[in-house]
Amino acid sequence: MIHVIFGEDVVSSRNKLVEMLLDKPNIIRLDGKKNSIAQLDEALLSNSLFSDSKTVVVESFTKLKPETKIWELLGKFENDKKVDVVLWDDTDLGKRKFSKSVQVFNFIFPKFYYMFLDSFEPSSKKSFELLGEVLKTLNSEQVLYGLVRRVRQLLVIKSNNYSDFSEFKQMQSWQISKLKKQAELWTESQLKKAFISFAQLDEKIKTSGLTMPLASHLDMILLSDLN
Repeated sequence: MIHVIFGEDVVSSRNKLVEMLLDKPNIIRLDGKKNSIAQLDEALLSNSLFSDSKTVVVESFTKLKPETKIWELLGKFENDKKVDVVLWDDTDLGKRKFSKSVQVFNFIFPKFYYMFLDSFEPSSKKSFELLGEVLKTLNSEQVLYGLVRRVRQLLVIKSNNYSDFSEFKQMQSWQISKLKKQAELWTESQLKKAFISFAQLDEKIKTSGLTMPLASHLDMILLSDLN
């Protein structure tokens, strides 16, 4: 069976991926950023000495090109009960349609979460106030990921080379216009400072180096560090 997991809520989508792979005896992992169509073909056709069944996981599958070739290969295993394929991506695929036999998990954020990201600007008390509301529904890691992603987008906009990035090619014109207006509120140095602050928090989470709850660190950054 083929499963597709996607959406900007990476924390939830990653948790779903981990859940789906629990107790799977034979897992083959590929990365769309590093591997090729030929390697996907090889993984699908390969046999294991230890298990009759297998699970092929392709992370960042939208980076594997050409995409039409992916689905051509997967179509051969659509009804194969011994082969599970799990496609994961952090991209919002919107209203893309999949075959009825494909199991789809779309992890999207609520609208007020995007209101919070849109309010992110220097010396903004609104961002701080909305942060409290967002944290009533989402966890701190989800908020941090969104801030890192938004700051990265604003830095790309500042570079004036955004049209070269696949992420922006999938955006609507109104989305890009909104990001441009938000980017105008920032200097490049401010955005770089914000990105470093959030990246350091992410590193501390991975190394268990936080000195206080993540939400408190986010409060401090929004209230003082970016002013």
